[in-house]
Amino acid sequence: MKRKHVVILVVCVVLAAVAAYAYRMYSAKPATAEGRTAEVLVQAEALFAAFQMDEAAAGLQYNDKLVAVEGVVRSVSTTDGLVNVVLETGDPLGGVVCELVPGTMAGFVAGDPVRIQGYCAGFNLDVLLQRCTVVGQQQEP
Repeated sequence: MKRKHVVILVVCVVLAAVAAYAYRMYSAKPATAEGRTAEVLVQAEALFAAFQMDEAAAGLQYNDKLVAVEGVVRSVSTTDGLVNVVLETGDPLGGVVCELVPGTMAGFVAGDPVRIQGYCAGFNLDVLLQRCTVVGQQQEP
C-alpha cells in the first residue's frame, strides 16, 4: 500500500512542476531589444533596398534577428501605446518602421539621425522592426 501512495505523490509533484512551468512560459513577455547586442548593423536605405530587391533572401538574412538600423527620422507617431518611428529610405511609399516598446519616450523629430535596434518582422510595403529600443543618436558628419 505504501508504494501506491509514493507513486501517487511523485505523479502529483511532477504534474505540479509541469503546470508551473507551463504557466511561466504562457505568461512570459517577449524579449525586447534593450540591453542586447544586435546581430546586424545596417543603414535604413540598405535594409529597405534588400527587401525590395529580393524579399525571400532578405527575409532569410534579417527576419527574427536583432537588427540595429541607422537612419534619419521621417516621422514619429503613437498608436495603441506604441511609438512608431519611421526611418527615411529614399522611397516616398516605403520606410523602416520601428515599433518602440511601450513607455519609451522617443523625443525625435523629422530629420534626426538615430540608431534603433529591434527584431525584424519582415516586409509589407515597409520593413517592420518590433520590440525596439533606441541605441542612440548618430553623430552627423
